[in-house]
Amino acid sequence: MKGVDWAAHEDPSAMQSATLSPILLLRRSFELVGPIYWPLLILTSSSHIAFFVVGLTSPSLGMILSLLLLAYVLVGAPILTGAAFWLVDQHLKQRTPLLGNSLDQAFSKAVPLIFGSLLVNLISSLGMQLFVFPGIYCRVRLAFTLCAIALEDKGATEGLGYSWNLVRGRWWGVFWAFLVVVLIFGISILLLPFVVAILGATLAAVVTGGNTDIIGLALLVWAPVVALLAVVVGFAAFTAVTPIFNVYTVLLFRSLQQLQAQAA
Repeated sequence: MKGVDWAAHEDPSAMQSATLSPILLLRRSFELVGPIYWPLLILTSSSHIAFFVVGLTSPSLGMILSLLLLAYVLVGAPILTGAAFWLVDQHLKQRTPLLGNSLDQAFSKAVPLIFGSLLVNLISSLGMQLFVFPGIYCRVRLAFTLCAIALEDKGATEGLGYSWNLVRGRWWGVFWAFLVVVLIFGISILLLPFVVAILGATLAAVVTGGNTDIIGLALLVWAPVVALLAVVVGFAAFTAVTPIFNVYTVLLFRSLQQLQAQAA
């Protein structure tokens, strides 16, 4: 098995000991992300911007533009994610990854990355339609499909099987590892728009000298601006933490491989 081969022959010092502890993985992610943060941000921000534009697109901009942006999200996001995973993995192996090389690697695996992503989303969505838990269960079991394709040269269906087998017997550990980091980042990001709104209301009170009538008028005028600013801040925060999550995912993937090798 290639996961076992990697654990046996690659230098694991860059990742240190295998663990499913979300705190240890997150701390290690922050330690490692520095040198590759900006290349990762470039890779992730483009797909996030596409998501953002699709969300703000109004009917007046035309259905064609919306469809083109949606197609970019469906096709471009898996490729860019694969490139991000490859770049992180090269850094873990103490090599000097280049942004261009990571894109070349991802484009060479574009077809399996795209179809693998579509299959994961389709299977998870079908599970969600039946009951919520089957969808969550499948999503966790298939969470490393793109890692398997990008880092282990698997095809789309092979990547599904690889991820499924990798998580076998450790579902709760992987679920907990993802849940903790999503809660930490998610709650922080969700709170930011409220902070922006509170600051906006406070600023209005200061500028108007506490006059309730003027404050009400100011809030009425500036409410759409504050709302848009809150969305932009939340989007920017989400984009900013994605490189850390990329490192976290690859660390978790390699940890699972090492644990699998130790159990073999």
